[in-house]
Amino acid sequence: MNVVKLLQELIRIESHTDGRPIITYVTDLLTDMGAHISVYGIKEKPAILAEFGEGGVIFSGHLDTVVMGEWDFEQGEIRNGNLYGRGSADMKSGCAAMIAAAEILKDDVSFSLAFTTDEEISMYGAEEMARARPEAFKNARTVVVGEPTGLKTGTGEKGILWLKAETKGKPSHGSMPWIGENAILEMIQHLKSITPYTEKEGLTINIGLIEGGKQINVTPENCVAQLDVRYPPVMKKEAVIAEIEKITGLPLEVKYDLPPVTIDVSTPEVKALLDLSLGVCTCYYATEAVRFSPLAPTVILGPGEQEMAHQKNEYVEIWQVERAVKIYTEYALKMAEIT
Repeated sequence: MNVVKLLQELIRIESHTDGRPIITYVTDLLTDMGAHISVYGIKEKPAILAEFGEGGVIFSGHLDTVVMGEWDFEQGEIRNGNLYGRGSADMKSGCAAMIAAAEILKDDVSFSLAFTTDEEISMYGAEEMARARPEAFKNARTVVVGEPTGLKTGTGEKGILWLKAETKGKPSHGSMPWIGENAILEMIQHLKSITPYTEKEGLTINIGLIEGGKQINVTPENCVAQLDVRYPPVMKKEAVIAEIEKITGLPLEVKYDLPPVTIDVSTPEVKALLDLSLGVCTCYYATEAVRFSPLAPTVILGPGEQEMAHQKNEYVEIWQVERAVKIYTEYALKMAEIT
């Protein structure tokens, strides 16, 4: 199997709005290889567990992407050793490498592939899969999540807090703002203090959405800001919320949260992957490891750089995709030998 051509095919299947076309394409490939397929998740965002025997390594990935945005390259275009396209790094390249490894491994060892199409918005598919088939994960040697790590072994990931802040104002005619109270201006004052909180390895706060006002010639009566907060495993959720409420001076409502993940590097499963990888890293983002790690030893490794995720003109270096196939293959074989 040509993993580069496969990745191009996956990239050209739009999977931001509807996960069914790409899951159908991948399911057909894996069925032809002899996999037993089980389907989970909701109708528009399905997930599959493709089993080649019982036990072994579970290779996990998501086939959905964020919104396309503007691009300077064709989807799937190759230039100077880089393959461009939405999802090229995050993380259709990891999925393509896992499928290519599956073709090599299918007659030699037991393993499974777990693919979802809603990781970017909810991770419900992974959650339902873990809940419906806990024995599959408990019997697995390890779960390898193929998110982009530059082929380094990811030994942890930050937690997520999506927080909502709101300010209230008083409406007035836009020509007489001194009569009213501008909720947007009030929000700006509260958010100014967030600027220093962008430490790469520590707490980060992204002001992702701001909505305020109803009409241009009316003083805004309300303003809502939504904050995407990522925090390292050494921090606790409650302390993070209290800290952000302190620096903004606003009460905050939790809209969504996922805990951080810490991976034990002393286990045989992780040590074996460390021997094959290009180093160690902590993931700035959250992954479906948070759904699987309570059930099985879980580790993160995939082609592509973390910083490429969600970028305009996202790309992956082709050599990393090809190397990932080799790493996944050798890792599955090595895990089959360890008793």
